[in-house]
Amino acid sequence: MRHGYVSIGIALALLSSSALAAPVDPFDKPVATETIKLAADPQNPSAEPKVTCSRYTDFMVKQVDLGEVGAEKLVLQAADAPCERDGAGEQVIRDDIAGYFLGVSASYVFFQAADGWNGGLSFVVYDSGTATRLFDTAMAIDSLSAIEGDEHGLSLQFVRNLTTSCSLYADTDDCARRIGEEIGLDVSRVPDCRDVYEAEMKRTPDYADAIKALPSVIEYPVALRWAANAVTITPRDGATRCLLPS
Repeated sequence: MRHGYVSIGIALALLSSSALAAPVDPFDKPVATETIKLAADPQNPSAEPKVTCSRYTDFMVKQVDLGEVGAEKLVLQAADAPCERDGAGEQVIRDDIAGYFLGVSASYVFFQAADGWNGGLSFVVYDSGTATRLFDTAMAIDSLSAIEGDEHGLSLQFVRNLTTSCSLYADTDDCARRIGEEIGLDVSRVPDCRDVYEAEMKRTPDYADAIKALPSVIEYPVALRWAANAVTITPRDGATRCLLPS
């Protein structure tokens, strides 16, 4: 019997650890979500065209997805609008960054890029009431960990993905100093990029000179605050890393 109790205890501990390790969804849950299937496209039989309507208390976000890269249409509408491909009162989001609906926090609507870029994911934030674009930035994928939004502004925590203007391999010290000054990151925390560059030069030696000069991509934890139509990004404690443009 004792062994049984021990096994149960271990199992519960493992379940608890798994729950703690699960990624946190920082977005508000919609009041309701509807999905309407659209007619299949004979030219793209593997696609599953659909309209997804995420309803919140004061508005609805509609995504028309035809199975191509990026949604065919992204829309803000009244909370009680019919869930259909085209409808009255649509505020269509036309933005180079907005590829898919990402989530909502308070009155703020997040859209993500259709594809990753330089190892990260760009996203853009809109005001749901006016369909006004507020700001955009880029994050390490799945790193958005906390959101707080109200009528005064928006606060986020995530790992920022930043493509810099210089090479931390070709001009290590000066580039690190410039990056640190530009983003407020202590120069000691600017990541060492040597291994990343040298691994790529070893893989493609014919392009070694070009690789050395590539601008570095760095990721570092930040707190972002949007208020009074201005964005402030402040580095937080945590690991930093270096990537190459891709």
